[in-house]
Amino acid sequence: MNWVPLNSKQIRAVSYDPETQVLHAKFAGGRSIRHNGVLPHIYDNLIETSDPEFYYKYYLEPSRIQAGWWQKANLSSHAVKLLIILIAALVITATALEENGELPIHLSEITGSETTAPASIEGPVVSPQ
Repeated sequence: MNWVPLNSKQIRAVSYDPETQVLHAKFAGGRSIRHNGVLPHIYDNLIETSDPEFYYKYYLEPSRIQAGWWQKANLSSHAVKLLIILIAALVITATALEENGELPIHLSEITGSETTAPASIEGPVVSPQ
């Protein structure tokens, strides 16, 4: 693997394989990050730019391959959020039901009358004005 040094305080060097389109970036402190699917012109621009840190953050950092534990933690956090939403929906539904299992809304509250069935359609038609 041929490392090309960069003029940067944070990114020490990069290595690129054009056949597999894999780029490795070595950072200060010895940490190395691998990027898949990096097009050749992105690599060329990275080693030729006057500000490799900015170029890296803008074009390469979003494509960084994350460690397996991070992806598992991300998936588990989505599962926890979904579980919380489901529990909240059940609590809201359970508190809205009366003891007989029906919602505490009566037809008279909706229509404003004491009838238990809808008004007959027959009769005079009043148009709103």
